[in-house]
Amino acid sequence: MADLVRRNYQIQGKDRIKALRVFKRQIQKWGLSMPSVEPQVLDLGTGEFYKQGLIEYWICNEDKEGYCGKFLFVFNGQTCPYHLHKFKHETFFVLKGKVSMKVNGKTKIRKQGETVTMKQGALHSFTGKGPALLLEVSKPCKPGDNHMHDKSIGVNGQL
Repeated sequence: MADLVRRNYQIQGKDRIKALRVFKRQIQKWGLSMPSVEPQVLDLGTGEFYKQGLIEYWICNEDKEGYCGKFLFVFNGQTCPYHLHKFKHETFFVLKGKVSMKVNGKTKIRKQGETVTMKQGALHSFTGKGPALLLEVSKPCKPGDNHMHDKSIGVNGQL
């Protein structure tokens, strides 16, 4: 059920194919490879993927064991919208590129090699300053734990 709901927030068809093609070229340029999983190409239902969205490669989401790991990719100027989690505690590692990260109203550029920890309840977003790849290690992702600042995203701002 959670997968079906999450699909409603992804781009499809030619737009998805194009975004993944450009993403894969960037990954090759960096000399990296990604896990053999189906990527999520998320516009979060906004219809503006290159403005608000990201590509996620989930490595694992182990609810029983208490951990999740995934790669997050944003294009230049693309933003993962301002949101918080009531359950999930996250740590981000900037693997490639750099992002402008906004946390509780304060913005700071985070560069390759930097780590940022996000406690529950911290409002946060990040925007690519050029293409950027982050590793997220966190508590498990649970449906309904994404509380978006923009209430037009999801159902009353909740995903």
